[in-house]
Amino acid sequence: MGRAEIKRFRRGAEEVAVFLKPRLDGKTRIKVISHTDADGIAAAAILARCLYAYNVPFSVKLSRPPSEEDIAQLAAEGQDLYIFLDQGSGQLDAINKHLLARQKEVIVIDHHPGQFLEHPKFSCLNPHLCGLSGSTDVSASGATFSVVEQLDLRFRSLISLALVGAIGDRQELSSGFTGVNDTLLKRAVDLGLVRESEGLKLVRRSLVPAVECLRTSTRPYILGLSGNLASCRSLLDTLGLSHSSLISDLGLELERKLADAIFSKAGAQAVKEEFRRTLWGTILTAATDDLVGPKELGEYSAIIDACGNMKRPEIGFALAVGDGSYQMDALGLLSNYQEVVLRAMGWLVEKLASFKIAAGFRYLYAGDAVDAAILGEILSLAIESALIPMEQPVVGMADAADGYVKVSARATSRLVAEGVNLGRAISKAAAAVGGYGGGHDVSAAARIPRNRVEDFVVELEKAISSGSYEL
Repeated sequence: MGRAEIKRFRRGAEEVAVFLKPRLDGKTRIKVISHTDADGIAAAAILARCLYAYNVPFSVKLSRPPSEEDIAQLAAEGQDLYIFLDQGSGQLDAINKHLLARQKEVIVIDHHPGQFLEHPKFSCLNPHLCGLSGSTDVSASGATFSVVEQLDLRFRSLISLALVGAIGDRQELSSGFTGVNDTLLKRAVDLGLVRESEGLKLVRRSLVPAVECLRTSTRPYILGLSGNLASCRSLLDTLGLSHSSLISDLGLELERKLADAIFSKAGAQAVKEEFRRTLWGTILTAATDDLVGPKELGEYSAIIDACGNMKRPEIGFALAVGDGSYQMDALGLLSNYQEVVLRAMGWLVEKLASFKIAAGFRYLYAGDAVDAAILGEILSLAIESALIPMEQPVVGMADAADGYVKVSARATSRLVAEGVNLGRAISKAAAAVGGYGGGHDVSAAARIPRNRVEDFVVELEKAISSGSYEL
């Protein structure tokens, strides 16, 4: 990946902008369909701000990736242009059948791998078409910003939302951003729109007292501190720090002392690079008022992601488009979500010895002990907290509705470099047992019949251990 691929991506963004611009005449009825996670919400907010500025009639739907039935229902709504964000690449057959075949116009701005098509009423932007990685080089919000910026430079201040989405999709690696994300960050800093600093990367570091921030920490989950109020109080007392102080107000020297104390408390966890880089690193802060609410991009990402995970994505979207009246609601959802995740992480820590070893991966079937909707997040947090050995991918399964099981799988950038592609492997194994799934090379998900769990494990063993990920 290099400059040539990034230039190709920019040309792709220009082509989508050229396709979109004539439809901003105020006569074209537009429907935006985006994902419910931080990246999808940020992408929808970026586009919504653009459409609102052009006084275009539009509506937004935030949902999980649509089924063929969902897309057929969209066609019945009678819109002129449908724009899919953070999804669509895996639904092109249905889009072609139910939308394009009915002379509807469609734009897909996505970063997931999938099928691609050419049609006079269709335009798309996807990093996989440009030789870039949709897992690390750019998210859907970064791609959406790249299109919107081509329409008018007045939208360039929305670059902070593009970074919020990238952070939400865990595209900020230990060495920083790569690809398009890296260029976006450098531009944001050069333009004075974002500031960089370093410190403890704990969620709510600028929002709640230090003792509460430590107690509810799940990224990373700190053994001996997370969920243990007395231990958190004791740690702060040892350092002479007020329980009610904000970590963001401590200053770099005191933050370093607190970090050292946390590393000491964490013991074996602190030896692992994953844990150390999750706890301490670069803090990005919006330098303008374009973000309504907390200015730290990591916190902002956590807030709107929590809204989605708590099944209130519209709250995160309202905040992201600039409606400050929803700030307290969003912060309340973040607080509630952290408690949910904290309990789930506590359960997972107790079950670490229950992971089973298969050929090429380790897995855990949680049954109904963990909400299937947050299963993937729990796995990601466990990896970032150095709780699970990562010499091979990890897979979690939890009961979902209607007799199905939700499958979530996670790898690392090192495993991907060695050839692992979970998106293809999970898709292939799920299809073999009557389910469906897919995703990125480093993370994937599926839904499978509950009575085919053992068969799925066997099929996934075949897909992963063989080293063949072709569908």
